[in-house]
Amino acid sequence: MRKGIVFASFLFLVACSEKKMDLTGNTPLKINDFNKIFKLANLPLTISDTNLVKFVDTLKIGRKALLQFVPDSVVEEIISLKDKKAILHPILKIEKEEEYYLLLNVSYPTEQEIAVVAFSKKNKYLGYKMIASFEDLNKNSRKYGKTLFINKEPTFLVEENKMGEDNALTYEKKGWAYTDNVFKLIFFDSNKKPTSSSVLNPIDTLAMNNLYSGDYARDKKNFISIRDDANPNKYLFFLHFEKQDGNCTGELKGILNFTKNKATYTEKGDPCIVHFSMEGNSIRIKEEGNCGNHRNMTCYFNDSFERKRKAKKKK
Repeated sequence: MRKGIVFASFLFLVACSEKKMDLTGNTPLKINDFNKIFKLANLPLTISDTNLVKFVDTLKIGRKALLQFVPDSVVEEIISLKDKKAILHPILKIEKEEEYYLLLNVSYPTEQEIAVVAFSKKNKYLGYKMIASFEDLNKNSRKYGKTLFINKEPTFLVEENKMGEDNALTYEKKGWAYTDNVFKLIFFDSNKKPTSSSVLNPIDTLAMNNLYSGDYARDKKNFISIRDDANPNKYLFFLHFEKQDGNCTGELKGILNFTKNKATYTEKGDPCIVHFSMEGNSIRIKEEGNCGNHRNMTCYFNDSFERKRKAKKKK
């Protein structure tokens, strides 16, 4: 009798241990248990539309489950409440010394998206990035290809290639990494020609009453705009260029603090350093650091522009 009770208790414990985790979100989840549904990634690895199914688990994660660990606004960006046809699946977990990453697949009827969510080792939410999307209509296409390469850092490099009707290959490469508490674009390269539309200048309407404020340009697509800041030695700037017949473009926006006629752009976490010097009615620009996340890889922030005269106001 006693042996029967012990055996029954054993069966009960086994049954409990094998009970499937409720991933709908209708019951409370522990994040350590939630993390166990993600297989540990073996880096480096490459994900494309053709091999994505190899990485994606068939388990379905309810939107409410993700809401237990990730802010509402972020979950809405990853999988909108309005989109009833979207399904969330676990992909992989990437372990690092100070944080870890969960890769999620958002499956739509005609598209597959990949989201990366970063957590601290104490399971605190840190940030997220919708890192790649694959359209089903492009799957197995000979004229189109897209891959996500993840190295050991990890850096998430998305490469997109497209063959035109003239058999000319265009490509675009973007590299993202979690650094300084945010996902940043740390690499960009492309041979795509920009569209003929005009450049949008985000600081165009701001005041330009201080000494160096104004527009310095060669033409409508190669210029730097400098505008007033509350401090007369500081200026807001927006720099845009298109070189090599439009095959190489770059943009930079930030704050300059002039000492006499010189200033330097530098920002924490950004390897890009650019020096500015005023010489009469012209401004000279020289790149020192690695600014590949602000421009194509085959051109640099090395140039000079003449100051444009202010248009006279009509009486």
